[in-house]
Order: sequence, then C-alpha cells, then structure tokens
Amino acid sequence: MALYTNFQLNNVMKILATVQNKGGVGKTTICRLLCEYLCRKNKRVLGIDLDSQCNFSRRFLTMEIDNTDLDGVLPPIHPDFDEKEDSNWDGRSSSADIFYSGQAMPYPTRIKGLEIMPGNGTLLRAVELVRADDVKEKVHDRLHAFLCNEDVQSLYDVVIIDTSPSKGPLTISAMRAATHIIIPTTMEPQTIEGLHGMLQLWRRETKRRRRGEELKIIGILPNMFRKGVALHDGLYHTLANDPGIVDLLMPNKLGLRIAFAESDHPMSEPKSVFDLAEKDPARIEAEIVCEHILEKIFS
Repeated sequence: MALYTNFQLNNVMKILATVQNKGGVGKTTICRLLCEYLCRKNKRVLGIDLDSQCNFSRRFLTMEIDNTDLDGVLPPIHPDFDEKEDSNWDGRSSSADIFYSGQAMPYPTRIKGLEIMPGNGTLLRAVELVRADDVKEKVHDRLHAFLCNEDVQSLYDVVIIDTSPSKGPLTISAMRAATHIIIPTTMEPQTIEGLHGMLQLWRRETKRRRRGEELKIIGILPNMFRKGVALHDGLYHTLANDPGIVDLLMPNKLGLRIAFAESDHPMSEPKSVFDLAEKDPARIEAEIVCEHILEKIFS
C-alpha cells in the first residue's frame, strides 16, 4: 500500500481510464475524442495505449507490423532516435516498456499538446501472462509508479488510458493508476451484463485507497445509441430504472454516427470531429460529452 501515498505528489495531473470488459463499445473512439478536445482546451495530454490491438495508437501514429508475430503491432522508430548515440536502444518505445524497464518515451503527434505512449502488441500480450505470484509487483502497481514520477507529472495535465476489453492485469493496472474512470457501453444485452463486473472492479479498487483518494467514476456513457430503435430504447430504460446503475448514468449519449468512424480513416477530411460544421450532430454530441467529462475531472 506504500505506493498509494504517492497520489498526493501532484493534485493537478488527472488520470482517466476508459474501461469495459466487452469489446466494441467505443473505448478507443472516446479516448481519441477526449485527447483532441482536451488539447483544444489548452491541456497538456498524454495518451497511453494498453490494448494489444493498438487501435488507439493507430489514430495518431503510423504503426508497423511485426512480421515475427501474426498479430504483432509495433510502434514506429521514435523521431528522437539516433542510432549512433543510442546504440543500446532499438529506437522503439511503447507502453509495455513501463512494465519491463519502468521507463518509456512518449511520441509527439500532429496535435499540439498531445503525446502518445503507443502499444506494442506482442509485449502487451506477454505482460498479461505474468505469473499470478508476480502480477502485483510486475503489473498491477507499475503504471501507477510510473505516473507518480515527478518528471511525468510536471509535463502533463491529463493522462488518457485506453484499455483492452477485459478485467485482466493491464486493466487493473490502469484502474490502480487512475484518478477517474469512465465505462462506455452499447445498448446490447451482453454489454449491459458486463457493466456489473466492471462496477464491482471499480468498487474493489476504490476500497483499497485512503479516504479522499478514492477512484472516482465519471459515469457510464451510452455509446452508439440509436434513438427510436426498440432494443436501444428498452435497454436504456432498464438501466435508468436499475437502482444500482441509474445514479452512474451520464446525462448525455453518443449516437451511432458515421462521422466518428470516418475520422479514423487516415485520408479523412477534416481529420477531427471537432472540425466539422458547428451544427453537425456528431460534433455537437462529442462536444457536450467531452465538456461534461472535463468538468467532472477538474471539478
């Protein structure tokens, strides 16, 4: 528990993790929107990708394929790498390095104020396989210790963490490091069922902490919502009438809009949802949700 006293190192830097043990709920889209929006609000942002699929990393960097691994995704060579001066480094840095060496070098992006700690598919999957006896020391507490470093805290106002669809060691590590979490969900039966598991994990984590340092939940965000579709309206009504969930439901939703998917394409114009026309529904929804999250984080 000694590491937990380090939450008082700096009360300015906030750490938000998006978590949900079901895939396809839009965690990566929400992380991207938040990174772009917060930078437009003059926040210094660090994005960390803990998902071995590395989709969050791909939104801001040109990732490479590891030909030695069928599913491997590698970060590109770091722009600051100098082969002559850095003979003991292969030029790549990733979020997985935090769990191996305790050090990692973020990458600059095209967005002013945003740096990214990309994933490494092969290494992140290996981290998840750490023996149960070693998982606390080698995984659960490592990200927290890294983000408590005074040099890291001096560089950023907000850290946004994208996680894999699981309740595994890396997700626990993200929650242990976070000051806040958000749980996105689609209006599908299996995804709704997964909410209770994530809420149990949140409650368990916040009980570990000292009074005043609890892990705060911004809320459950309905995503890819289709108004007028009986299934979506019905499941949302069920959540709104569940006494264990209703108080955690965020007041706004993100709809199922093609603009969110289009902005992920490397050739898209504009490259950000926030550069769409002011009256575009996707931009309006994104701004409302992101502003709500911003206020919750810094309130």
